Amino acid sequence: MQICRIMPDKLRDALELVWEVFEEFEVPDYEEMGIKTFRHFIEYSNMVEKVRQGEMTFWGCYLNNYLVGVIALRDGQHISLLFVRGQFHHLGIATKLVDVAVDAVAAKEPEIRAVTVNASPYAVEFYKKVGFAALKGEQKADGIRFTPMRKNF
Repeated sequence: MQICRIMPDKLRDALELVWEVFEEFEVPDYEEMGIKTFRHFIEYSNMVEKVRQGEMTFWGCYLNNYLVGVIALRDGQHISLLFVRGQFHHLGIATKLVDVAVDAVAAKEPEIRAVTVNASPYAVEFYKKVGFAALKGEQKADGIRFTPMRKNF
């Protein structure tokens, strides 16, 4: 298993993985508006500019050069995307990706001692297991359901 930064030249692969996993695991929990909002958010043309400007940072987990998981930080400390292919769930990949993101926040912004996420309904229990706590109950914006969570370190 290798985890490394995803640069703009590999971003399309990462976003395709995100969409595939979203369709498999998240779509059942979302209304049509939320699906469209998410699809627009992860469009390559939108995301590549965010990566180039440093607003978003992506890492990918590779097994034998095959991309199996992706995490992205937005604005330095907020997990914006975390997706792992279904056949690779429960192997510790998402946990390792979260660890990489937390380490990146700690290294870049030592005065910031927390990472946040707006967890999808599917992911809330995972985030609890890796040390996040809900800040509020489930919210909904633009058709996207999420629970605001934070992990202090």
